[in-house]
Amino acid sequence: MNAIARILVLTAVAVVAPLLAAAPAAASEPVPAYAQHRLERVAAALAEDPLFVDPDMASALDEAGRARVREAMRSAAAVLGTPVYVVVIPNKSESESQGRDDVFLHWLHDRLRRDGLYVLVNSSSWFEEKAFGVPRRLYSIEDDTADRPADTENRFADLADRLSARLRVIRDARSGPPDTPRLYSTPDPFGQEDRLRPAEAETRAPFLTGLLLAGPVAGLTLYGAGVGAAAYRRRRREPRPVPAIATVEARPGAPAEPSMKWLRRMGRRELDRLRALLPKSTGNPGREYAVSAYDVAQILYDDAGDDPGRSLDLVGTIVLARLGRAALVHKTERPPAPCYVNPLHGTSTQNRKLRLGTAGPRRRRVCAACGGRGTAELAARELKVPGPDGPRPHHTIAGVWKDTAFGADGDLIRRIQEYLGVE
Repeated sequence: MNAIARILVLTAVAVVAPLLAAAPAAASEPVPAYAQHRLERVAAALAEDPLFVDPDMASALDEAGRARVREAMRSAAAVLGTPVYVVVIPNKSESESQGRDDVFLHWLHDRLRRDGLYVLVNSSSWFEEKAFGVPRRLYSIEDDTADRPADTENRFADLADRLSARLRVIRDARSGPPDTPRLYSTPDPFGQEDRLRPAEAETRAPFLTGLLLAGPVAGLTLYGAGVGAAAYRRRRREPRPVPAIATVEARPGAPAEPSMKWLRRMGRRELDRLRALLPKSTGNPGREYAVSAYDVAQILYDDAGDDPGRSLDLVGTIVLARLGRAALVHKTERPPAPCYVNPLHGTSTQNRKLRLGTAGPRRRRVCAACGGRGTAELAARELKVPGPDGPRPHHTIAGVWKDTAFGADGDLIRRIQEYLGVE
């Protein structure tokens, strides 16, 4: 056996043996009963009663509140012509859906096998809704303030009123062809989250093995991944049709300290809204900007994931998607920058002198709601994003977003392309 053959054999043993040894442990890992049966239990209950309140959250809705919600459900179902299901249930990260409310609703729909409007209320009193075969354009609804409680200290106090109001808004939303929402990604198999993403293994094979074999293989793998990613991003430039959105409005009620979950959910919604406008934008002066904005926003969203250290990139995803819509709606190659106090507020309308943090006063673009506020009020309204050590003001984080003021200073699209290393 020559030297190269010996190297190949040693490498195969070093790589395959640990995998074979780990397989029985993975198969024998116990899976909690609720991970297997919770969806079936909820689906069976909904087949009998469209309002399901988990016993762990029974206090979230009293009898009077449940009666009001049931009436709102009946009214909405009558107008929509489809069933309306409301599920009040905790959905922690340890659950079968790994805390993703959208995944839970998709899987619940698969088990119940009935189209309709599905609304989930989680233990934070946040809403998630999915419309399967419902003749409404949910993405035309601009008011997301009802998705979260006004009083986080007493988050279920107004739940019945918020649910009833939300159902009325959906009932009265713009009509559209019945659609089936798409689940873009699914969690790892339950109990295997860490096993599917193992930590880097220590080097067990001789150094020459890694140098002569593992190195070239890894290089080819990375090259293939790069080619695949480039092809994937090119395909994303041709968006899938989803319900359209007609206007771009400022959101002065946007949270000052959004959670990562809120940023992820809103980023996904804003990307969907921009994508909805692109198929019919041929000839629109703002199309080139909108396509570029969508492209880099999608990459930012995919790359940021749930990393708190990338929370500002998720804010950027939302801002870029809204700028792209503004470019199309207003037919312009230069949509106005967002509010500097909180870029989630939406479009800026005026200049004013600001003193935020320890920096000296400087004129910045702000939204109408921030234009007449005092210094103390503005400090309370400024955006603070999640971080490894807690919330931090967005303007204190060094990087491309601070350098460009989210588009007020310089060519935002070009700078983000440079930041991402794409063209």
